[in-house]
Amino acid sequence: MNEVSIAAPAVIDGLQFDEVRTSTDLVRLRAFAAGNVQVTEYESDDREGPPAHTHLWDEVEYVIDGTAEFLIDGEWVRGGPGTVQLLPAGAAHSVRIPEGTARLLMVTIGAPYDGFARDLARVADQGGGGAEIVAAARRHGVELA
Repeated sequence: MNEVSIAAPAVIDGLQFDEVRTSTDLVRLRAFAAGNVQVTEYESDDREGPPAHTHLWDEVEYVIDGTAEFLIDGEWVRGGPGTVQLLPAGAAHSVRIPEGTARLLMVTIGAPYDGFARDLARVADQGGGGAEIVAAARRHGVELA
């Protein structure tokens, strides 16, 4: 389990964030430079979701709007607004959006998620495919399950 490390007390205005886009997601990096806890909000219409994968950080995802399906222990579990997914580091998982668009809040504890999100956005901007995505994932400790 990752130990929580927040550099200093802070309040981050809701209008302050870095925005990156992947092929299916609009990602707002809301808190990413104040220790090893990061807060990300994202909108997605990704029907497939990423392949099942593991990573070095703990993760909490909260469905704000829409419906998401979370892959845990080989089973897809559907949830609407208010649903929370809890993932310890190393747990194989995925998430997909079965219909419409969903908005989720993700809190990560451990290795910085923002670098991974920025790399994925660069790959998407450059028209990269599977091999480039896998390479970006490995650079950030993400492994396909």
